[in-house]
Amino acid sequence: MATIKMRPDFLIQKRVANDNRLAASCAYEHKMKGIAQSTQWYEARNKYAFSDGERRSHAFVKQEMDCANAELKLRRRTRLRMLYENETRAYEDELAQLGLAVQREHL
Repeated sequence: MATIKMRPDFLIQKRVANDNRLAASCAYEHKMKGIAQSTQWYEARNKYAFSDGERRSHAFVKQEMDCANAELKLRRRTRLRMLYENETRAYEDELAQLGLAVQREHL
């Protein structure tokens, strides 16, 4: 019967090769996890960059509308005051033509 001759370090070499393959696999896994984290961060950044810009834009528009509203109120108040003053003068002129006057100070 023929016996098969094995190298004395065959099992050791097989174990070393297997360990090297596992080490390479672990290194690849670690590298892929790093890439996945970077990709996840980048995608989240791009996704929320639009909403951040939109939020800033919305806040800016709201601020502009508040300022415009305040200015509009001021202008309306001024125009209304001018209208009242003109109507008061016109009424006093009509009374003056009739020989009447408005008493302003009450003592």
